[in-house]
Amino acid sequence: MHREPDVESLLKRELRAKLPLRQQVVLYLDPFRLFKDASRGSETAQRLALSYNRAMRWMLVAYIRRWVMIAATSFLAIAPAEAAAAQTRIFIIPAAAFAVGACIALTITVVTVAVYLLLGSRRE
Repeated sequence: MHREPDVESLLKRELRAKLPLRQQVVLYLDPFRLFKDASRGSETAQRLALSYNRAMRWMLVAYIRRWVMIAATSFLAIAPAEAAAAQTRIFIIPAAAFAVGACIALTITVVTVAVYLLLGSRRE
């Protein structure tokens, strides 16, 4: 069974550099990979995980920017793909892929912003 490294250890650049490329890509795109699960363990462990997540919420800003850029790039790529599809029908597939990609990226952005705001609230 493959055991993932501790979330806090992944904050170290040296350890992340040693990861396989696939895991590095996942870390680059998954906004919540570096956060702890605050729904498992004892009540104390859950409080500590929530406290850690609140302290580390600043990391989400980079992911928000990243996903906004991915959404914008995908959205802007739809028109040229549609223009190419007018000439050759096979280009409708990339146009649809860019549209789906833009929707996914927008959804991830909205969810990340919501989590950022919720982690900033002080409800106990």
